[in-house]
Amino acid sequence: MPWSKDTIMRAPKDVLLENIIELLRRMGFRDYERVSSGKEWGIDIVAIRDDPIAGMEKLVIALHRKGLASSRDVNVFADLVSRYKADKGILISTAGFTKDARVLISKEYRGKIVPWDGKKLVSLFHNYGIEPPEELLNIPENTEESREKNPLKEFELDAPLLYDFSAQDVFERVANFASLKYPIKPAEMSIQTLSVALSTAYIFSWSVGESDERDRAVVFSDDEIVLRATEDKKLGVAVTKAMLNDSSSIRATERNIEVPISPSEAVLLLKERAARELGVAEGKISINERKKVYVPKFAKLHLKVGDNTAKATVNLETGEVQFDINPLPDEHFIRKTEGAVLKQTGEEVVERELRREKDRVKVSGKTLRFSFEASFNPYTGKILNFEALLSDEALKELFEKEYPEGTVLNLEKGRKVAVADVLLGDGIAVVEVDMTKGTYKVAKKLLSPEGVFNSGRKVMEANFPLRDLTMKSYRVLEHKYLELTLESPDGKAIVKMDGATGDVLDYLVEISQERARELVAEKYPGFEIISVEENETEYRVNAGSDRHLITVRLSRDGKLMEEVDRVLKEGLVKKMAMERARDIDEEARIDSISLDENWNVEFTGKTKVGTLVLHRATGEVLKEDVHFTERAIEEMYHGHLRKTFGEETLKTERLTHYKEGGYIHIKVAGREKLYYARIDTKTGEIISEDSAPIRGITAKLKQFQLENKYK
Repeated sequence: MPWSKDTIMRAPKDVLLENIIELLRRMGFRDYERVSSGKEWGIDIVAIRDDPIAGMEKLVIALHRKGLASSRDVNVFADLVSRYKADKGILISTAGFTKDARVLISKEYRGKIVPWDGKKLVSLFHNYGIEPPEELLNIPENTEESREKNPLKEFELDAPLLYDFSAQDVFERVANFASLKYPIKPAEMSIQTLSVALSTAYIFSWSVGESDERDRAVVFSDDEIVLRATEDKKLGVAVTKAMLNDSSSIRATERNIEVPISPSEAVLLLKERAARELGVAEGKISINERKKVYVPKFAKLHLKVGDNTAKATVNLETGEVQFDINPLPDEHFIRKTEGAVLKQTGEEVVERELRREKDRVKVSGKTLRFSFEASFNPYTGKILNFEALLSDEALKELFEKEYPEGTVLNLEKGRKVAVADVLLGDGIAVVEVDMTKGTYKVAKKLLSPEGVFNSGRKVMEANFPLRDLTMKSYRVLEHKYLELTLESPDGKAIVKMDGATGDVLDYLVEISQERARELVAEKYPGFEIISVEENETEYRVNAGSDRHLITVRLSRDGKLMEEVDRVLKEGLVKKMAMERARDIDEEARIDSISLDENWNVEFTGKTKVGTLVLHRATGEVLKEDVHFTERAIEEMYHGHLRKTFGEETLKTERLTHYKEGGYIHIKVAGREKLYYARIDTKTGEIISEDSAPIRGITAKLKQFQLENKYK
């Protein structure tokens, strides 16, 4: 809610000044400070900003809250601007300015005094994005009715006040003091009576003979005289303002005036004091002007504090506050609680207990059907919290009385409302009970569990491998859904259905392990189920036939079936591998069979050895790795030497098999030569071949070279 003229007028001075300071910050003032004692200084804020044309600029700001600002108020403020050597002054009058004041500013003080009224302040707050504080919005409006109830009246005085007096300021001081000491908010307080004590005093303008020595003095009593008032920090501004006025007024319910000395006595006392302090004869002291003023001394208040009353005394000279209030008696809280209980429940209190705890009073108890508890501010009597709720026994009796044939399926108790699902012959009633009043209403009607069972069963059996489902149990969810648990030997289905329409909204289906066996057996006729394994999401069914072993994955709801593995049986694999090995070597035999990604078979024959890789499911030969045996290669090489070199007597001296390289190094001794060769074990081909003489001058050297080549 934005600022308005009304919120400006209702805002306490402190709140308004805080927001004005924030406004200055957003307007670019680099330094701003609230004056600690605005009444003494006559101003409220001093601010400094850097002006692009004039350079550094000092401003003083005063907030005027007492009606329209007059031309006299403008003149006083102009003197203060000059006194504090400010470049400019802003006079804020929330109620506005008189016509004379505006004319005076425009003619005499143009550029020196800037007037802001309430409308201008609202505009500035809005333009700079300053929102009113929340507590200000909660202050009741100053309506005509509230003004009529205001007990204060206007008292006209025949002389000005030396110091400002504001009933509102006094009240705010007391209210703030009370709120710090007690759990009382200022908004809970109001004035019943306000008695103000005033004392007369006199302001004199004096001078000494023909000299330039002159000043103003204030005579309060025979023992309190301020000879040089203009030099006094507290009196300087006050005297200046008082000399400009001839009368004043205060708002109170009673005012008492004390006259410590007469005007004549004041003259004598002043001249005597002046002569003594200035060291001149009394005859040299001239009195040029005299003005009576009233000095506010004390304010006594009787206050309305919620349901309570309080007394306060304010020393208007020192600002000291005394505040007296007593907690309200027990009877007050008991009476107030009984009234609140009766109003809400219509029942009398039959049992109660009162406890005082720190800053609150608690009253708890029972009526015939309700339990209640109320907490109060012990000083204002304000209800901080009140709750009267239907007891559990009364709630149970209500359902038994209203639904004697019904069954309460669920009961959800909230803070102030209980909601129950009541099973009746024609459906389920969702009943809301106002726990604070004991009344109830049917919020909605749901279909009966039997009414939605058939439609739920049909949907499940039509879409999942479930048969002959029956309703095992049901429950109501969130007072609007029905959850049915349907079961049969095939498994179970948990179905969530709209309680109003019977439509299926969600479901969870799990078939039984036996049903999983049946489904796989139906899909794979000729296979026998060997085992069934399960986890949270699926079944794994292992089955076998004459030729294969298979693994089938089946979802828990029975809808998704997938063959994840098929393996040829080992006996069949061995037979197929033997046939292929015999094609390679007629005397081959199977050494080993193992299953990895596919079937791996190792065999050994008379002339060849090797491995076969057969497809795990079909037995198709995917890969062959066949090598000649060492003995076969030796015989083949001997035959080669006999045929090629005519050797008859041969002896193998060394044969080294390099399996990773797929070759053999062989060294054979003939009649006069040594033969060296590298032979491919897969093909039997001679990759390289050399020979060296057994005897002779170069034999050893040649043999050494070949030994290194054919290690």
